[in-house]
Amino acid sequence: MHKEDPFIKGFLGGEPDILRKIYSQSFPTVRGYIMSRNGSKAEAEDIFHNALVTLYVKLKNDELQIQSFESYLFTMCRNMWRRERSKNRVTNLDTIPLVDESVDMAKFSIEQSQWDLYQEKFKELSENCRKLLGMTFKKIAYKEIVTFFNYASETVARQRVFKCKSRLLQLIKRDPRYLRLKT
Repeated sequence: MHKEDPFIKGFLGGEPDILRKIYSQSFPTVRGYIMSRNGSKAEAEDIFHNALVTLYVKLKNDELQIQSFESYLFTMCRNMWRRERSKNRVTNLDTIPLVDESVDMAKFSIEQSQWDLYQEKFKELSENCRKLLGMTFKKIAYKEIVTFFNYASETVARQRVFKCKSRLLQLIKRDPRYLRLKT
């Protein structure tokens, strides 16, 4: 296509009918493309208008020969959107975290001591409580717990879980190491 084409002539001349036709035929496709790739309608409009301006300047300066105005416009919009998205993308490929190993080791030591205290107190619970809490930690449904322990209802199972958790917490808090390890 070149400047003799009535469509391009109308576009370059700013003819309202041609501009409306360009907008009604091409913008929905561009908007759909951009919105399907996490863009908004406003961003689609900006990209579309920027592409029209760029295309206008290039056609006015005889910088290109195009076969399909609509395809060329869509390709411009797609490429502009890709550039826009890549500008906003943050990459952390070369980021090296600065870590104080002594702080990490101290945290690890405290967490390990907390875990040891928890396990020690967990073993002090009744066998029934250990089984019950073990099942809830594994996210086993209350219906299955009711069947396994032969409880009257799910409410009873929930009450037993609550009592076992409370007992475990009480055992942990009574231990003299608890206050030292509390963070």
